[in-house]
This record gives sequence, structure tokens and C-alpha cells, in this order.
Amino acid sequence: MIVIFSSTIENGQMNKAFYPKEMSNDEKNRLMHEHKDSVVKNLGLCYKNIFMTNQKNTNKPDLYEDGLCYTLTRDDVNTYSDLFDYDVYADILKLTPETPNIALAHNIADCAVVRAVNMKTNEMTLSHCGGEYIDRYLAAQTVDALGGDKRDIRVYVSPFAYNLFYSDAANLKWANNKDVWNGFKHYEEKDGVTSVKIDIYGALKKQLTEVAGVATKNVYMSPYDTTTCDLFYSNSRGYNEPEFKGRFMSGIALLDDDKEVKENKFIKVIK
Repeated sequence: MIVIFSSTIENGQMNKAFYPKEMSNDEKNRLMHEHKDSVVKNLGLCYKNIFMTNQKNTNKPDLYEDGLCYTLTRDDVNTYSDLFDYDVYADILKLTPETPNIALAHNIADCAVVRAVNMKTNEMTLSHCGGEYIDRYLAAQTVDALGGDKRDIRVYVSPFAYNLFYSDAANLKWANNKDVWNGFKHYEEKDGVTSVKIDIYGALKKQLTEVAGVATKNVYMSPYDTTTCDLFYSNSRGYNEPEFKGRFMSGIALLDDDKEVKENKFIKVIK
């Protein structure tokens, strides 16, 4: 059984960096584990079954080569009873039928989590695709990491910010790949200052279909824009509305078929 899921604000903060400063680290860890459990308990899992990668960014560009994919193994699961504390540095995580009852996930706010599934082999890959990662084709690499026939692949994109706005285009440092952003950067000049709107939705969908080669009908973009939906934390919205500062969690899980899953709007069995 393959399940996609996302938490909401109702599940609480998924990153302890947003917990009250006066709380002890032990208290923060306990609360974070409770919040994560509140999501994956509906999958018959607990927070220890969630595997997340440590991803590089422009501040630490030399951790590994771009697009590195790590496949979780049976040895990993046997060695680390708490996968949440297992540190792996990679862009992409891969899960195979060798390790069932595991969830792959990322904590996000506005960035997209791309979940690609080979419906024939039951293998899946996941990556955190913010703007700078889309700029270097990580979404397409997430699909490529699955291998197999592209006709067997489906992609499920988490809730994310459909558009990003910069009041001063000079502050936009990451949208540099002309092939990625052509037609998806819209400029406006006013009082001598140029602003820019980035169409993340359009650029991401184009990369998944035209570059990665997934059929349009098999790319499922979330209907929720985090910058306008009250159900999710949002970096962009949080600047002016502090109650939206934080992180929610989005991921995918491979479960034994006899598991009972409580579906809702944000937990869906796809196979």
C-alpha cells in the first residue's frame, strides 16, 4: 500500500526551532514527536518510522554532488530503531519494497515536496524542491532516480507556494536558469524599482512533464497554495502574519497491505 500525506497547522509545528525559547530541549523533542505521531499514527506508524534527509543549499554547496539519491536499506532499518535520528546527506530519498512500513518526508513551508512513484515496482522517491532546487532540475532528477518506464510513473506534489514575489528583483538570487524560468518570471517597474513574480507552479509542472517526461495526466499538483490557504504554515505569509510562521510535514509511505489507514483530505491511499 502506498500513501501520500501532509500535516496541517492543526497537527502543530513540525520543527522545534519554532517552539517557545523557554522550553527545554527535552520538552521540545517530546512535543515535536507528539506532533509527528499525530500525523503518521493514521498510517499505523510513529515518528521513529519517518526518514528525512539532510539537504544542502547555497550556504553549504559542497556536501555532495547535485541530485544524489540515497536508497534506504534493510540494514539501515535494522541498525536505526529511530530513523528520525539517522543523518543522511542527499538530495533524493528512495524507498523500495525491501523496507515496508516506513515514511519518507520533509518539513516544509512554501517549498514543494516532490513524490514520484513507479506504480509497477512500488518504488518511490522524494525530494524537497524549493526554488533553488527547481533551478537546478532536482524535480526532474527525482523522477529519473526511479528508473523504469516513464509511463509507469506518477508524481504527487505537496502543498506549496504557487507564486513567490520579490518587491525588489535585485534580491532574487536563485532563479538563474533561463531554461527553467523562461515564461515564469514576470517583472514590473514602479518608481524606479523593479519587482518580480515567480510562477513556481508553472515552472515545476513544466519540469516534471517536459524535462522529466512524466505524462501530464500522471502529475498531480496539490490544490493547496500555502500562501493563501489557512491550513498550512507559510514563510511568505509569516512575514506579515506571525501565526503562519513554522513548518508542516509532507511525505509518502510504503505500508503492508493489511495496515488500516484512516484517510482524510490530507492522507490518501494511491495504491
